[in-house]
Amino acid sequence: MLTLRNLCKSFDNGSERLPLFHHLDLTLAAGEITLLLGQSGCGKSTLLNLIAGLIPPDEGEIWLGETRLDNQSPDDRARQRGRHFGIVYQDFNLLPTLNVEENLCLPLAINGLPQDETKIDRLLQQLDMAHKRHAWPEQLSGGQRQRVALARALIHQPQWLLADEPTGSLDEHNAEQVMALMMEAVRETGAGLLLVSHNPAYGALADRVLRLEGGQLIELKRAHHA
Repeated sequence: MLTLRNLCKSFDNGSERLPLFHHLDLTLAAGEITLLLGQSGCGKSTLLNLIAGLIPPDEGEIWLGETRLDNQSPDDRARQRGRHFGIVYQDFNLLPTLNVEENLCLPLAINGLPQDETKIDRLLQQLDMAHKRHAWPEQLSGGQRQRVALARALIHQPQWLLADEPTGSLDEHNAEQVMALMMEAVRETGAGLLLVSHNPAYGALADRVLRLEGGQLIELKRAHHA
């Protein structure tokens, strides 16, 4: 379970402080696929960054199960993020000096986990990237780079996958492929998925659909178990 309680976040805008979230609450069930919609600038990416511990809230609490994350030190938040979360960005964020396999194995090295060749092979096969195992990021198409980014986010079997506009830089064909592969992968691993997108059509793939508006969350589609 991932729980946000009474979350508040504001930003400086010149001489004034602008509120982004005001006493926001959210509970996400383990293994649930949730789509988060909202206009540009409404705070969707900021919400993901708060959950991941990349930035702290002004007020409120963030809980992963029985562990409170928001009041930990930056180093401890980084350790929790590396262990329990996988993050996929719109711009891929692959290291250009590492090949596909080396980029994929980064989370294993960071978490002190063994490099399981069977797991690596299976994930690359599942994402149709086995033939690019030793390629450099610059040799890959946008769709292939995003598949590697997805594999990297899942290789350490996180509890939660946070995906910030993962198809925003892709053409329609590659976007459909990456989205289908991501849904298949999270269903197989059992990871929960919080997907930020401008595309409401992805709601058909999600258990739950939320819209962020005016600093609050509006439920557009409720999970069957809720």
